[in-house]
Amino acid sequence: MRSPYLDNDFIRTIFRAPQSVLASNDVSLRLIADGDAALRQIRTDRGLAGNHGRLRAAASRNLLEFTFKSEYAYDRGMPQWLARIDHGISPLHLERFFLGRHKFAHFRIWYRDDLSEYVREMLLDHRTLSRPYLQRQGVEAVVQGHLRGDRNYTTAIHQVLTLEMLHRIFLDSPSATSVKAE
Repeated sequence: MRSPYLDNDFIRTIFRAPQSVLASNDVSLRLIADGDAALRQIRTDRGLAGNHGRLRAAASRNLLEFTFKSEYAYDRGMPQWLARIDHGISPLHLERFFLGRHKFAHFRIWYRDDLSEYVREMLLDHRTLSRPYLQRQGVEAVVQGHLRGDRNYTTAIHQVLTLEMLHRIFLDSPSATSVKAE
């Protein structure tokens, strides 16, 4: 049985393709048009194809790229310096222009707003703060900075919440205790 992505002849052919062909989407678009001309007229999620002019297609592609990267940056990828600026201009709600266009999960905002009480209860709980593998002041600073909105600790909050839940489920639960006793 042969699979196109595992076929050695196919892979060899791809690697022999001229760099100019690989740097452009023209071959892909031509293959689509050869298969179904109507399909070639539909713009892709990356702003390719469609029946618009090159300038409009480039503008559309750049807008899509910008909103995609902005949405990522607004969530997990926002550097601390930008989180402070965002906190200062938060009354303008500029995030409305790009959030929700490419993904639906926005943990930075959820942890800061809707789930802030949960984050506080879980991560500032005496059990969590007494774990030997966590630094109490570090966890407190992460939670306070993120919930204030002037810092972005989405990834750290994910990690500590995961560790704490695993610890409670597998080490602190009554069933875990009975397994240890046996």
